[in-house]
Amino acid sequence: MTSSLSADDRALMHELVSANLILKAPMDVSLSNRSDGALSLLDVVRISQLAMRRIINMAKDLHLFSSQQKCDQIAILKGSLSELLILRGVMVFDPTQDTWRHQLFQGTKEIQLTVDVLKQTAEHQHYAEHKKFLTSFDEKWRRNENVMLILNAITLFCPSRPNIVDKVKVGQCQQRYYSLLKRYLDTQCSETESQQAYSFLLQKLEDLRMLNQSLLRIYSQVNPNDLDPLLQELFDINPTR
Repeated sequence: MTSSLSADDRALMHELVSANLILKAPMDVSLSNRSDGALSLLDVVRISQLAMRRIINMAKDLHLFSSQQKCDQIAILKGSLSELLILRGVMVFDPTQDTWRHQLFQGTKEIQLTVDVLKQTAEHQHYAEHKKFLTSFDEKWRRNENVMLILNAITLFCPSRPNIVDKVKVGQCQQRYYSLLKRYLDTQCSETESQQAYSFLLQKLEDLRMLNQSLLRIYSQVNPNDLDPLLQELFDINPTR
């Protein structure tokens, strides 16, 4: 329940929920149509590109993001986008099918995105590490949209990202969401459980940063010409001619 929160906290929470609506909308994707019907790694990259564009739109709907100077907005996104993509995957993960339920469609056909597609990467440990990250997330909190959206905001406003100019301002924004997470957890369970949940969730954010490093290496191995210009810029990848 959010009714126990202050008016400022409720407004901050409501903004997160509203900004997230774009990420719930079905995605119409163009895929490679392999004869075996399976998705290729390039298909996953294309899906990721669409999801990342939506994450950018979500961030732009947050007033604390819009209040940052332009160069810091770019630095914030460049530093956090792939981590936010992983977190979004946690939110839509179906452990009974080992799939991400992203509401993907090619025309009228729904596409199933299985975790097994990560086995196609050259980063051989990434599949096991990514699956462990998904399955070790406490179901109570993984399925709590409010908690997961606050974690998204904490990840977005990380002041230690490269090239951020006003680290103090970005850090103050992040601290607002840390405080919101603590107060929200206090409304959901006992004081002891709230403290345990807070520690658990912050540890998952540390694990996320480690997992993200191998995901970035996967993107670096993709043909730059298969990435759209926005992602080439965000990941500092130069297209070949």
